[in-house]
Amino acid sequence: MSNAGAEDNDDVLSDVEADDPVPIDIINSPSPEDVSIEKFREILAELDRERQARLAAEDSKSQLQVSFNRLRVLAHDAIKKRDEHSRQRDEALREKEEASTTVGKVTEELKEVTKQIDEFSKELEEVKKAKDSMRTEMETSGSMLVSGIDKISGKVSQFKNFVAGGLPRSQKYTGLPAVAYGVIKRTNDIVEELLRQIESTAKSRNEAREQMDHRNYEIAIEVSQLESTISGLRDEVAKKASVVESLEKSIGEKDEKLSELEQEMCEKQKTLESEVGELRDLVKEYEGKLSSSESKLEMQRSLLAEQLKYVTKIHEQIYNAVKVVDARKASELSESLFLAQEMDMEENIRAVLAGLESIHEMSEFVVQKTRDLLEEKSHEVKSLNESVSQLCSFKENFSGFVIKTNELFKIAENGLREAGINYKFNNHVGDGKITASDKKMHAANTEEDEVYALAGALENIIKQSQVEIIDLKHTVEELRNMWKLKRRNSVNGSKRVEELEEKERVANENVEGLMLDITAAEEEITRWKVAAQQEAAAGKAVEQECAAQLAAVRQELEAAKEAVLESGKKLKFKEETADAAMAARDAAEKSLRLADLRASRLRDKVEELTRQLEELDGRETSTTGLNRPRYMCWPWQWLGLDSVGMRRVETQQEGANEMELSEPLL
Repeated sequence: MSNAGAEDNDDVLSDVEADDPVPIDIINSPSPEDVSIEKFREILAELDRERQARLAAEDSKSQLQVSFNRLRVLAHDAIKKRDEHSRQRDEALREKEEASTTVGKVTEELKEVTKQIDEFSKELEEVKKAKDSMRTEMETSGSMLVSGIDKISGKVSQFKNFVAGGLPRSQKYTGLPAVAYGVIKRTNDIVEELLRQIESTAKSRNEAREQMDHRNYEIAIEVSQLESTISGLRDEVAKKASVVESLEKSIGEKDEKLSELEQEMCEKQKTLESEVGELRDLVKEYEGKLSSSESKLEMQRSLLAEQLKYVTKIHEQIYNAVKVVDARKASELSESLFLAQEMDMEENIRAVLAGLESIHEMSEFVVQKTRDLLEEKSHEVKSLNESVSQLCSFKENFSGFVIKTNELFKIAENGLREAGINYKFNNHVGDGKITASDKKMHAANTEEDEVYALAGALENIIKQSQVEIIDLKHTVEELRNMWKLKRRNSVNGSKRVEELEEKERVANENVEGLMLDITAAEEEITRWKVAAQQEAAAGKAVEQECAAQLAAVRQELEAAKEAVLESGKKLKFKEETADAAMAARDAAEKSLRLADLRASRLRDKVEELTRQLEELDGRETSTTGLNRPRYMCWPWQWLGLDSVGMRRVETQQEGANEMELSEPLL
């Protein structure tokens, strides 16, 4: 095509430079004014359509601004609710501190607390029910989140199938946090897919723009072939130039508006991402608070189990002491059956209270029994001391009598030894047997035998009494040791009883503290439940709003795509028309330059012809006279002002001049 345009230009120049041009008939050629008016009307219609498209883009911009303001208001409301929850938590902590100051007064009302344990058990059952209801609500909220994200993914299924693999799973979270993690992950995937779609649309738009440029270049080449058909005066060219400038300005404004719309869409996407991050942070914060409350309950449960273990150990110790003191009473009492349960705090508290009551009863019994035993042992010790003192006095009297009898026996033995009789009274007394020599003397000494028998019996009695005294001494020592042990045991038992009473008091205080902590935990759970319900409702509303906004954004994106396509088409057509107008302007300027050149050449030729005509006039006046009509200039003949009797000169030269003047119109 460019070669053809070059050949046409060469033809035009050849027409100018030719000496003998051929006349061309231009009667049937289309008028350039009709062509320019039709194009001008089409351009006006396109301007009207562009104005309508600009109004629609402004309306969409205002709607996007309204939705952005709504999101901002929702974010402010969520921040206010979070501040209100923190203030309520501070008030609960302040109330807890005030309750701790009143613990000293509550210790006097222990009996009333035992009556209120049943009420607390009922409240614990209600808490369990509330916990179950909260669990069901969490499950329902999780199912609602799953159904909502499935609906959203179904709406975005035309871009990508998100429902096929199910929600993304996390190894770190379970339950509702896992569902929230899957929903957040799915929303991130959807947003990334939308961003990819936007980038693909931008790429397709750039490709369309490149194709449009290529097509414009081709159209410019095609328009260059039609340069020979454009004509007009300089006024029309100036008007077209002004129209082209206005079109260029409108195109620049459209490009600026499109760039502004793209920036606004990017900002809106950023704000949506920031809001999603804030919602994720809120969900994490509530999960941390729930885990902290559960950890507190677990710590209290473990402390209560440890307390119950120590109570069982104390009960076993006192039960062993009761066994030592009174076996019959120990058989009547039951052993420790206080077993710690891992989940039921109410049963653990009841077991602790029952164990403390039984410990108190057994400690009172042990104290009473030790007192009785101490009194009995003291009476026995007194009686034994009296018997020991009597035996000691008897021993002293008897020892004097034994000494005297021993002296008599020694005197008797010495006398018998002097008489030639070897006899020992000790063997006689210890064995009680009569030897053969004694039998010989038995008849003579019957009185002495009776005396000796009496002395042996007395000696045996003394030995037995000495043995009994030694045994009594041993028993006294044993009784003293037992009394000391009993006294120590009684002291230890009293200390143990005091320690048990102190432990009982501490246990009661711990129970009261645990009950207060349980009540505070129940209140905290109720508050967190209400807060979770409110947050769930707010999250549902935000989710619905986000879904609506995503749908609106998708519609706006589709509308923006259509508007971009339409604007691309319009821009393409405008660029084509602008290129055509520029080409027409260039062709007109070129034709004007050619016309100026030809006009200058024609002016020179006219001057030459006028000079020749003047010469001819001079010649004719000299020959024919001055009264002959003079219509000698050829343009007047071309305009139809030929005179009768005028001679036509050089018709071929006039045809060539007419061709040169009419050539710019072609």
